[in-house]
Amino acid sequence: MRYWLERGLSFFDRAFLLVAQVAIVLMMVTICTDSLGRYLFNRPLRGAYEVTSLYLMVVLVFMAMPATYASGGHIRLDLFRSSLARLPGMIPERLNALLAACAFGLVAWYAGGEAIDRFMQRRTTLGIIQFPLYWSYVWVPVGCTLLALRLALEVIFPQKPPAADPGGAHLPAHEAGGDDDTGQGRAGR
Repeated sequence: MRYWLERGLSFFDRAFLLVAQVAIVLMMVTICTDSLGRYLFNRPLRGAYEVTSLYLMVVLVFMAMPATYASGGHIRLDLFRSSLARLPGMIPERLNALLAACAFGLVAWYAGGEAIDRFMQRRTTLGIIQFPLYWSYVWVPVGCTLLALRLALEVIFPQKPPAADPGGAHLPAHEAGGDDDTGQGRAGR
């Protein structure tokens, strides 16, 4: 059962991450076009700031959150890990995931209600170009819901967090000086 749940969530993680990647490329193109137009031709791209800040930034942050968590890319505090690791059943990891799942579930619930309200009101920005604001409210509950589901899966089937080196950095073996074949560092050769 865990395999199928993980596989389903991973599919959505990858799909959401692809949306975030498209958003960052569009953000880069929009900002570069605006800058070139402003400084070379004295004709800035109208609405570049609004598109970037109201749409693309929100998409980038909230669509990338679930995949970032799944890959271990979020910051983890290791203050009490050594003393809490002795508890059976990975209780600290489960408790942490439960609290985070509740928090992101509440954010998703509240943001979902706000998104529905904004869609019903059809709010737009003020200015020469009136951008519909309601589309920017969609991405918060979608991303938070997937992250809450991933955290709920972590409560049921906890995984050990990645081990840290003494300096606190998480480095792959080839960057930390280890060799995948022999397990020896550069000094051991």
